[in-house]
Amino acid sequence: MTVMHEGSNEGFLHAPDGVTLFYREWPAVNPRGAVFIAHGLGEHSGRYAELAGVFNALGLSVRAQDHRGHGRSGGARGSIAQAGDFLRDMKQLFDHFALAQHSTPFLFGHSMGGLIAARFATGGFSPVRGLMLSSPALAIYLSRFQRLLLSVGSALAPGLAVATGLPSNQLSHDEAIQSIAAGDVLNHRKVAPRVVRFMLDAIEHCMADAPALRMPVLLQFAGDDALVDPAGSEAFYARLPQIDKTRHRYEHAYHEIFNEAQPLRGQVQQDLREWIEARLEAEMQPGIRSTEVKAG
Repeated sequence: MTVMHEGSNEGFLHAPDGVTLFYREWPAVNPRGAVFIAHGLGEHSGRYAELAGVFNALGLSVRAQDHRGHGRSGGARGSIAQAGDFLRDMKQLFDHFALAQHSTPFLFGHSMGGLIAARFATGGFSPVRGLMLSSPALAIYLSRFQRLLLSVGSALAPGLAVATGLPSNQLSHDEAIQSIAAGDVLNHRKVAPRVVRFMLDAIEHCMADAPALRMPVLLQFAGDDALVDPAGSEAFYARLPQIDKTRHRYEHAYHEIFNEAQPLRGQVQQDLREWIEARLEAEMQPGIRSTEVKAG
């Protein structure tokens, strides 16, 4: 069931287990295609309005979901009921969007959303036009003590969310972005052991299945990332076959590369624009493929 709010671009779907799943849409005029956005841990779809504008300017309509346990979606904050919840929810919202757009969307994911998007694509959950990853959580920092806590928490209370302990002052070099994020009531800083277990399992599956991926891939990630380990992005890229793949590593950027201080934010957006425009052009010339390796 879908409920659209008159005069706005917001809607809800209901997952089979009854959890309400919220999404936002930014439609393009005379669209050339569509993009589905998956946000990171603890945030929500409303933080992607500027990025949606970039996509709209390229003629792409956009849908961004709130993961369960996040933003305006239902579910316990920072938690999931079953290991496969994020992927099942994405498939429901993604397929619903594809049907409405009469086309196969591109898939964009940031941080934990980048991991979910990568697993969605590598696992073949639905056809995807192209995969775009922003500082994806393809490797995460866990100390021995944190691994011990994870083991204990998984055994005693796998669904109980606790403070992440992530350094929120290292999201971006833009102090205004940090201030807005800190004051955003829809953001939270919680994660349950079951979510961390899902992430670790998803990383393993992404790495194992990467060699079989055949869609175009754009990988943009921060080199100075205190929230996820950029080594995961490097490893994933290296395991991709010699397909249409592009890599941009921004050495001095913090985690949220699309929210970084200028002029770096503009460069990240321009790299994205050029990639999309080249893919759209290539689709008009069947048989053309390219392999690019770039460092920002």
